[in-house]
Amino acid sequence: MKQKLRSVLEEQMNKRYALRLARARRRISYEEWLRLVEENGDERAHPYYPGIQGEEGDEDSTSLRARCAAAAEQGLALLREQGIWLILRKNGYMDPEAYTLIGDYFRKHPETLILYGDEDALDATGKHRRDPCFRPVWSPDTWLSGCSLGSVVALRGELAGELSPDTWPEGKEGVVLFENTAQVRQLIHRLLQLAGGFERGCGSIAHLPGMLFHLDHEAAQGDVRREYLSGDGWKGPTAQWRQEGRTLSVSVIIPSRDHPGELKQCLDSLRKCKEQMEAEEAGDGLGRKERLALEILVVDNGSSPENRAEIEKITRGMQYIYEPMPFNFSRMCNLGAGEATGELLLFLNDDITVCADGWLEAMARRARRPYVGAVGLKLYYPDSVRIQHAGIVNLPGGPVHKLQFTQDGQEEDYGYGSLDRNVAAVTGACLMVQRERFWQAGGFPEDLQVAYNDVALCFRLREEGWHNVVLNRFHAFHHESLSRGGDLTREKMERLRQEKQILYRRHPGYLDYDPYYPGPLCRKLGDTHIYEDYLDTRTEAQVASRCRRLAQCPEREPENLAWALECTRSEKQQAPCVRGYVVVKWDNNACYDRYLLLRRPGEESAYAIPLEDQYSAGAEYGMQEQPNVALCGFQVVLRQGIVPEGSYEIGLQARSRIGRRRLTKWTEEELLTGGKCDA
Repeated sequence: MKQKLRSVLEEQMNKRYALRLARARRRISYEEWLRLVEENGDERAHPYYPGIQGEEGDEDSTSLRARCAAAAEQGLALLREQGIWLILRKNGYMDPEAYTLIGDYFRKHPETLILYGDEDALDATGKHRRDPCFRPVWSPDTWLSGCSLGSVVALRGELAGELSPDTWPEGKEGVVLFENTAQVRQLIHRLLQLAGGFERGCGSIAHLPGMLFHLDHEAAQGDVRREYLSGDGWKGPTAQWRQEGRTLSVSVIIPSRDHPGELKQCLDSLRKCKEQMEAEEAGDGLGRKERLALEILVVDNGSSPENRAEIEKITRGMQYIYEPMPFNFSRMCNLGAGEATGELLLFLNDDITVCADGWLEAMARRARRPYVGAVGLKLYYPDSVRIQHAGIVNLPGGPVHKLQFTQDGQEEDYGYGSLDRNVAAVTGACLMVQRERFWQAGGFPEDLQVAYNDVALCFRLREEGWHNVVLNRFHAFHHESLSRGGDLTREKMERLRQEKQILYRRHPGYLDYDPYYPGPLCRKLGDTHIYEDYLDTRTEAQVASRCRRLAQCPEREPENLAWALECTRSEKQQAPCVRGYVVVKWDNNACYDRYLLLRRPGEESAYAIPLEDQYSAGAEYGMQEQPNVALCGFQVVLRQGIVPEGSYEIGLQARSRIGRRRLTKWTEEELLTGGKCDA
């Protein structure tokens, strides 16, 4: 009966929480969002430059379109003086500030040969803007999948001079005008090759964050984001990386323990794939295909005697490495890689089932390209087209599998789940890399025993100059977490937190940064859209008007509280201000009230100030694994007289609304306040 009553109460709390969350979020238009960037340096949008806003008044004289047209002649002359050439779309307008931004960037970055940026569209009046299109850093595989660099591509004149005289189309001096991306795609591709865009460590092609171009409303046809894709199916010349008739050796490394059934299913799917390849090679009398030679290594860290005997049966003809040790995914993979002889290493979980559809050849060919680091594959949950992995995105809360749990084929921006594309990282459940590059990057870091080891490897590969890529045109099935169980216990959650800290201590440049995922894109787990409405979650601070004196308030379950705390001073109220968030881990946060605690040093009694729910991006993005944390923030001003004058230790408390649970944590922060207590 108690459990049933608790379930009913919790459901009511969840409904109330959803309503409060909806009220806490105010949606603003794209133009308002741009204005916030310009005025306040909104951290979620930085450093995206908004361009010039149209002002209220006469349409012809104040529209952004008119400003763009007026600035064009002088701006083009400025770039010509610097020897900068443009490949420019006809049906639209360069932003008035774009010429200066481009010129300044080339002056500050002498290594840059090609520069591109972002864009949006104008409405019929030319005053209002919509449909932003944000682009990542230079991404060779994304480009080869048919994506565009945009409506403005700037380059140094000396690079254009390397083209043959008949290659550069006719047009104004130093300017090529085009109507759609297909018209200039071959030209841009040739320039990218000359700039070293398909070589390791290319630093000559740059993305300039900022709205450099405004597409005309008629050309936009309702969605400028579609212009990110060429739409003509052109995949780019890739034959340069093939070596016909050559045999590529692939070592498949499978960590496994006590899962003979799942391992057999994985190995059977590999056998079918191998048999199909052999049949195709036998039927190819001309011998023009690249051939693959498979070596399979199973690394067992201590299966039971019964399971070991079963695994030995199903791995006959393969290399079976049995070495009892505590589970350490990195060490097991490195152990297998040390015994492997293949040119290419394929790390595969024992709960992966592959398809016989050419995925292995595609991964091998991609991994051999001179600019490629790790290669991943789209993964589905079993017997479905529900996405488990389509590339890893590095968000403020840490690495996530973007589009996870969504049905494949649903609309998403930029073809994110359907195109082969460069990503920050790919999952180690199915990861291929050249053996030489794997060891040059240091292999899997063995201090990351369970989580984030694949991300750390991919970060290191990119730091060495290679791009990681996920092939979303092929898929496999992943029975996720069979190999080590779920990450739901407190111990495992704590381990996950610690390993995340290790990851970012080792790679601080990736903290809240993903070079392939533009900041304004949606940061929710299963979404990549850019919305017409952007969240503005700034709220007024709560002014504390009451408090309660508690006889004593000892710490209780402090390890179950996650918190962030900052003490400042409210300029408006001229009073101390405390802000941050407090989250109850492993429980439904919609069912808790929260309190700020203040006590004098050495005393047992304390003052408890009730906290109003406030939206916290830090809690929502930083603790995505915890339920209902978006409203766990607080920002409270302690007006004069709320507590007696003096120095106070600061604590945080969460009290359950549907039970007797009370969690308390005393921090190391202190607060100095004054005035007479009227509590």
